[in-house]
Amino acid sequence: MGIQYNTNSTLKQLKFVHTADLHLDTPFKGLSQWNPELAERLKDSTYRALVNITDLCIKEKVDFLLVAGDIFDSESAGLAAQIRFINELQRLTAQRIPVYFICGNHDHLGAWDNSFSIPDGAYRFGSSGVERVTHYIEGEPVADIYGISYKSAHINQNLVPFYRKGENPAPVSIAMLHGMADIIGHDEKYAPFALRELLENPFDYWALGHVHKRRVLNDDPPVVYPGNPQGRDFGETGEKGCYLVEILPGNRTILEFVPVHHVRFEEIEVDLTGVDDFSRLNTFIDNALDNALGENEADRFVLRIRLTGRTSLHRVLNRQGEVEQIAGDLNSRYYDGTGFPVVDSIELLTRPPVDTGLLAGRKDFVGGLIRSIGRIENDERLLRQMLESLLKELPAARIFRETGEPDPDQMHRIIQKAKWLLLDRLVDDAAGDAMDE
Repeated sequence: MGIQYNTNSTLKQLKFVHTADLHLDTPFKGLSQWNPELAERLKDSTYRALVNITDLCIKEKVDFLLVAGDIFDSESAGLAAQIRFINELQRLTAQRIPVYFICGNHDHLGAWDNSFSIPDGAYRFGSSGVERVTHYIEGEPVADIYGISYKSAHINQNLVPFYRKGENPAPVSIAMLHGMADIIGHDEKYAPFALRELLENPFDYWALGHVHKRRVLNDDPPVVYPGNPQGRDFGETGEKGCYLVEILPGNRTILEFVPVHHVRFEEIEVDLTGVDDFSRLNTFIDNALDNALGENEADRFVLRIRLTGRTSLHRVLNRQGEVEQIAGDLNSRYYDGTGFPVVDSIELLTRPPVDTGLLAGRKDFVGGLIRSIGRIENDERLLRQMLESLLKELPAARIFRETGEPDPDQMHRIIQKAKWLLLDRLVDDAAGDAMDE
């Protein structure tokens, strides 16, 4: 079985693009609703990232494209998402660039509308067993590509034992697998496997999917998660893209990460230490953003700003609705007709210019409170118990941004925020005695 094209490529090297987790038609539910028109446009970002991948393949004149699962965001993928994917397949095959793809948990075979036909020159792997497809150049076999698709949303079986090189192999053997590697985490629903199992198999390249953060788990042979090509929330910040892969004589591999995202999520910390004049606040934030984003002006940014540091503005910033007004002002000034950059929210982690070490030494309620919070911060069990109580007291808008299953870092931030909210109310008269010199 194989797809054969006559191209300008030679047998001396092989070039392809490896992507995964396209999640076409992601709804971007978590974004701020300050600009509904922008939120609707962001919904198109995953498709635009796919178009960028297609453009990259054509520009680089690659031999083929590999897609390692989760093409759609939902197993009930809309017709528009399927049409758009087929359109990009047709763009590539018209340029005589084949596409080989497997289906993962989000786009398992049972979720596809069978009224859509896969274009000639593209191949979707089945689910009955690991298949082998041979890619030919000028009539010569150059690469065997192995893969298997999910039949349903949950595959708790380790699929690696079924990957075995066939007889009379091509010069290069590539395995595509959608699943969870043990060194990243454990989820028995999604084809879990151990990295050592992959390394025991004689494949030249493992094209993985399912993990949204790009990771090269092994260099020789390469074991690669490209991550998703378009971030979808603030859990997926930074550059997102795919890998351009070249396999040279002797099966030496060169990996190049290529950003293809349409929108980039970023969290930026702004230290307000020493900023005591409210009229300077916006200018200070502007300068901090310019420093952080200045070399990436072409990117479309959605930003979450984290204000930190000791400042006498702390109490003013903590007034209800204050940071929302600051975010709105920044957005009104940044808006240039394209809607970017966008400040989604401002997280307030500032502190008043109070020395908690001095306060902790006091033999009154305030000193006892500081010491108690210190003990909680160093005890994960007590921290989680305290968190449950705090979530009942903090304003709902703040809770919404912090809830879910917070990690230890998030829990510590919540405790810090609560500590300073309490101190603001308890040390009015004594704060001056503990002010930093």
